[in-house]
Amino acid sequence: MSSTRAAPLDLIDAVAPGTRFRLFAVYAEGMTPDTVAIPLPPGTIGPGPSDSRMYVADAAAKPAPYDPPTYLPPYEGALLAPALPDADGHFDRIPLDTPQFLAAHLYGSVRHTLALWEAYIGRRIEWASAAEFPQMELIPLLDWNNAQSGPGFLESGLWRGPDGETQPFALNFDVAAHETGHQILFSVIGVPDADRIGVPFLAFHEAFSDLIAIVGVLHFPSVIPRLLAETNGNLYVLNLVNRFAETSATTQIRLASNTATMADVAGITLSPDGEWIDPSGQGRNQHAIAAPLEGAIFDCLVEIYQDTLVAEGLLPATADARGWTREEVEASFASLSQASARALRRFDAGFAAAVRHARDQVARAMAHAMLTIRPETLTFDEVAARFVEGLLEQGNGAALEAMLDHFLWRGIDPRPFLTFVPAGSRRGPKIFRPWTAERRPHCASCDPGAIRRAGVLIRAGHAAVRHRIVAI
Repeated sequence: MSSTRAAPLDLIDAVAPGTRFRLFAVYAEGMTPDTVAIPLPPGTIGPGPSDSRMYVADAAAKPAPYDPPTYLPPYEGALLAPALPDADGHFDRIPLDTPQFLAAHLYGSVRHTLALWEAYIGRRIEWASAAEFPQMELIPLLDWNNAQSGPGFLESGLWRGPDGETQPFALNFDVAAHETGHQILFSVIGVPDADRIGVPFLAFHEAFSDLIAIVGVLHFPSVIPRLLAETNGNLYVLNLVNRFAETSATTQIRLASNTATMADVAGITLSPDGEWIDPSGQGRNQHAIAAPLEGAIFDCLVEIYQDTLVAEGLLPATADARGWTREEVEASFASLSQASARALRRFDAGFAAAVRHARDQVARAMAHAMLTIRPETLTFDEVAARFVEGLLEQGNGAALEAMLDHFLWRGIDPRPFLTFVPAGSRRGPKIFRPWTAERRPHCASCDPGAIRRAGVLIRAGHAAVRHRIVAI
């Protein structure tokens, strides 16, 4: 690992400056909301909330979700009273049990996600459908067991549990950030021609949208301390970060930390008419195919975290599981957790810094991949290569073999797409300088018809799993 680190990207880890909102990092776990700052000056966000790029339309009784191209914004029905800023321009004093808080929470979640990824990518992100819809319309609540985004809109319904319990998806940060992630990807990467939108592109969208949300939640002030406390510093265990879109303390929509391989999802295909075909009869679609890529990247985050702890002398050799097989880790799990817990009690600040470092390394590598892959030729192998290349750019050459292993174990092979050369002295650990792929100044294709077709296919995959109380 390089001894020179980029500064942490703590856009909302400090409350000021900016316009204050209260956002739940993980609503379903009973956490209190964090006070966070959206990087817009107080007084520049209007009632709704609203600004030049998005606005909340708090529909009183929207009859159905949007259905492009036949049913699109703007919503023209009755609206509830908007969320209002206080006299200082902030939105952090709105009572939690009001529709106005729901509106402010959805807006704040979308704005936070957009701000973070503009910083990681290094430029302003325009909505891919901005020519037709300059502002994105946000619908906080409709009577629908799902959430979705599309050209000019992002809307959320209600999660309904088997016991009749309901939770607004607008209070689930992961869900709002995931849907925002789809719109960010459409803007940065573009889409293939409408007739060339296939399984790899759609599954990639799901994996990266989940990861965009995970990076976002790791910026909440309360999350890293709670994450370390509940895991004793061992991020391999189930926790509030790798359990994606929790619906209770023990249930979630997906797991970022998973054991899925490409062999597990082989045979899932998309018919010409947009229907997902799963030969196993399980009704799986792009979400299942996304799991190996998402899991491998999450494994890389944990690898960088572990590497940092060892490099800083915070983790004893007995708890250093780098290079171990999965079977060896599982066999020694209890002792690893005990050793990690003892180290955490001594070096809690160092452990937190290691999480932030791993978060930013992975996010910057994702940004590199987003800026260099081509939507029309996208494969998981190439995405993994561009992601690894992004890690190498940040000085992770010594961990190259481990990073490759995380992908190869899952049946994803970045090696044919990697282009790099050794740099520096032959003595000591190898550091690699990648031959960086050309970065695009804007998306390869923002054709409205192709974006709508991709959105339809993504929403069809979401709808296919509604019967399992699973959305997004």
